[in-house]
Amino acid sequence: MTSTHDPLRLADVDPLVFTERARGGQIVGAVALDVVMPVALLTAGIIVIVAGQPALGWVFVLAALALLAVAVWLLGRTGRTVGVATVDARIVRRTTGAAAGAGALWALASGKLAMFDVRRGRDPFAPAIAAFQFPEAVAPAPSRARRGMVPTLLLDSGERLTLDTALVLGRDPSAPADAPAEVYRWADMSRTLSKSHVRLEWDGRQMWVTDLGSTNGTFVRGAGASTPLLPHQRTPVPTDVVLEIGDRTLTVRDAA
Repeated sequence: MTSTHDPLRLADVDPLVFTERARGGQIVGAVALDVVMPVALLTAGIIVIVAGQPALGWVFVLAALALLAVAVWLLGRTGRTVGVATVDARIVRRTTGAAAGAGALWALASGKLAMFDVRRGRDPFAPAIAAFQFPEAVAPAPSRARRGMVPTLLLDSGERLTLDTALVLGRDPSAPADAPAEVYRWADMSRTLSKSHVRLEWDGRQMWVTDLGSTNGTFVRGAGASTPLLPHQRTPVPTDVVLEIGDRTLTVRDAA
């Protein structure tokens, strides 16, 4: 029998899915590091040359030009200049998510580039689609929990929660109005948990986990390795598994 569904192709996926545009403060910080400093050096060099010290002045001028050249090269190749990397962002073409390439300055001047926050959203250089790979120790078999029963969550701090409704975990979590959920504030002295770190759901047959763009990520533990979940992507996860949430762990158990 022939399937009525075509296989998913990379071209069918928005290359900027799950990305987040950079905030104003990030843009200002990147510009300050990548542009203001070289311009200041260039200005200082000209002033020193006019003041009668050409040798020292040209040192400033050449240093400024070198900084600008490196910034343009990094922008074209990786979208991560020193300033952009410092504010945890990446500059890419706003339509394709690719690096600017050789025409980086022209693309920037013509508004074809955009800056994206790689901490709050997916890095545009990361794969737009990725099949979830279960760790070797976790077989991708259907969950053993019976329909109508709900899994139990065992926190490493000793708490036991029942996943009878959608749940958001974090050090100070909240749930948006368009995706209501219970929230659980998980005490975390190490501050490796984000405020709203992860969302867990049970649909009666399947457990779903969504990393909410956390700083330190969410992982499914396997034998000798852990598999990271893509940010903001609702991912099926079997029961009887250990989730690594920041430096904390959460064990999922089948319903008794």
